[in-house]
Amino acid sequence: MGHDVHIKNLTMEFGSTTAISDLNVHIKAGEFFSFLGPSGCGKTTLLKLISGFLDPTKGWIEINQKNMRGIRPNRRPTAMIFQNLALFPLMTVEENIAFGLEVRGVDKVKRQKKVGDLLELVDLPHTRKKKVTALSGGQKQRVAIARALAVEPSVLLLDEPLSALDLKLRKHMRTELRQIQKKTGVTFIYITHDQGEALTMSDRVGVISEGGFLEQVGRPTDIYNRPRTAFVASFVGENNMFQAKITGSRNGRYLAETSFGRVEGVNPSDIEPGDTVTAFIRPETIRLVNGSGSLDNRVDCRVINQRFEGAFMTMELETGCNKIIRMQQSNNGHEPVLMQGDRTTVSFAADNTLLLANAHGNGLVEN
Repeated sequence: MGHDVHIKNLTMEFGSTTAISDLNVHIKAGEFFSFLGPSGCGKTTLLKLISGFLDPTKGWIEINQKNMRGIRPNRRPTAMIFQNLALFPLMTVEENIAFGLEVRGVDKVKRQKKVGDLLELVDLPHTRKKKVTALSGGQKQRVAIARALAVEPSVLLLDEPLSALDLKLRKHMRTELRQIQKKTGVTFIYITHDQGEALTMSDRVGVISEGGFLEQVGRPTDIYNRPRTAFVASFVGENNMFQAKITGSRNGRYLAETSFGRVEGVNPSDIEPGDTVTAFIRPETIRLVNGSGSLDNRVDCRVINQRFEGAFMTMELETGCNKIIRMQQSNNGHEPVLMQGDRTTVSFAADNTLLLANAHGNGLVEN
C-alpha cells in the first residue's frame, strides 16, 4: 500500500536560479496526485528531490513520517518511471521486469512468480518472452510500470510517461494507469504539462508556475471551476481575459470597470476598490441574450469568426472597443444560427466571472 508524502518548505536553487520556491503540500497515502505546470516550471526537479537524486537547498521531504534527508535513492520507498521509459532493449519483457528483483537478491522462483503476477496486472501475459523492441508504445509503457512496481514501492513517481504517445493511445493509457493505481493502492505522484492527463486521472492536482511556485492544490473540478490565482485561471482550460479595475462591491460580489463596460464578478480572496485585476470568463459559460433569461453581465458585440468543432461552435465576437470575446455554442439544434458580421448581445453570470489579482498563490488552500 502507498505511503503519504509531506513536502515542507521545499526550495531548490541552482546558483542564482530558483527551481522550486518554498513548496508545501501533503500527498495522502494511496492518492493519485498530479503536479501540473508548463515546461521549465520545476516539475522534474521536484520528482528528483522526492526520489533522492537531488538534495534540497532548504526544507525537507517526509515519506511515511520519516525525513528523507540523507537517504539515498535506492534506500527510499520510491520507484520512478522516466519520460523515455529507460527499458533495456536487448532484454525480454520478463528480464526487464525482474531486473530490480535480481539486483536485490530475490531468488529465481520468486522472481518468476512476481513477473507473472505483474504481467497479469498490466494485461500483458502473452509478452513475457518478447524483446521490448517488438512491443508497441502502449505495451512498453505498461512494461515500465510493471518493472517499477516489481520492487514494491510505496510511492511511484511518473515523469510525463505518456508524452511520446499519440493522442488516442494517451487517452487509453490514462484509463489504464488509473486502474492500475486503484488496484495496487500505491501512491502515484505524476507530473505533466497536459491538462487532460491531470484532470482526468488525478484525485487532486497541484498547479505549479514558473519558478516552482505551487499556486493551488485541489480536486480537478475545483482547479477548473474555482481557480484561486490568475495563473491557474489562465493555464487550466480556455478563458477570456480582460483587465479591470475594482469600483465597489454589493451582496458579496464585486463591481469592476473594463474597456467594454462594467461587469459584476466574484473573488476568492481579498480585493479592494481601486485594485487592478484580471477578469476571467470561460467561453462555455457565455450565452446569447434571450429575453428575460439573460444573465448578470451583458455585452453588445459582432460575430467576426466562427469555427465548427462538431459538438460545439466556437465564435469570436468583437466588442465596441475592439476587444475579442470567445464563446462556445453547443451544437444541440436549439441555439439560433449566427453568421459572420451579425450583431448580437451575449451575457454571462457574475458567479462565472472571476476577478483575480496577478499574484502567486501559496498552494496551502486545498479544496
